[in-house]
Amino acid sequence: MTHYKVVMLDFDGTTACTVHAIYHAATRMLNSYGYEVEREVVYKNFGLALPYAFYSFAGVESFDEATSRAMTADYNRIYREEAEPLIELFDGVPQTLAAIKSAGVKIVIASNNVHPVLERQLTNLGIREYIDDIVAVEDVENVKPAPDIALEVLRRTGVAPSEALVVGDSTYDMDMGREAGCDLCGVSYGGHTPDILCEKGAQYIIDNFSDLLKIVLG
Repeated sequence: MTHYKVVMLDFDGTTACTVHAIYHAATRMLNSYGYEVEREVVYKNFGLALPYAFYSFAGVESFDEATSRAMTADYNRIYREEAEPLIELFDGVPQTLAAIKSAGVKIVIASNNVHPVLERQLTNLGIREYIDDIVAVEDVENVKPAPDIALEVLRRTGVAPSEALVVGDSTYDMDMGREAGCDLCGVSYGGHTPDILCEKGAQYIIDNFSDLLKIVLG
């Protein structure tokens, strides 16, 4: 018997190591607009949706709409052409997802990224077959840390919050899942420390992705 019917899985920093790719693309793009980027700032804030991530990376409150659109287009081009080859799955991801899916648990990517990028990366990394659905920024009014993405997953799957586990590396994931009433699992290898994730309500902390099996399947 499984402990959960649905696993809501963050992608960036939880399932795949994308921070190096994000840092590369963000640095190249923001440098071209005259902004310097500190690696530590990117590592702490890369779970934010675009263009809000750019504000944090550049240390500004906002950009005007035209600049934000141009930055996003430039970033996406650099990310796809130069940065995506840097992306790797964390250890044990394919085997763990296969075991969870075989047990009848639905796996849904719950991400502040966009559908085209997620579909491409999941396919390129060889794990799309394990994913039942994707809920991303196009599907909701408010992105993480708001609960909208998690609530949309619950709506689509028809499960109660107590039957769903949110897995993520950032406080944005924990805030989203907590406000939706779900159980929370943080990963220790992401951008935010286990202590901070526990302060945000994480009931579990895993050091390796494969440790998820013991939580989901019992």
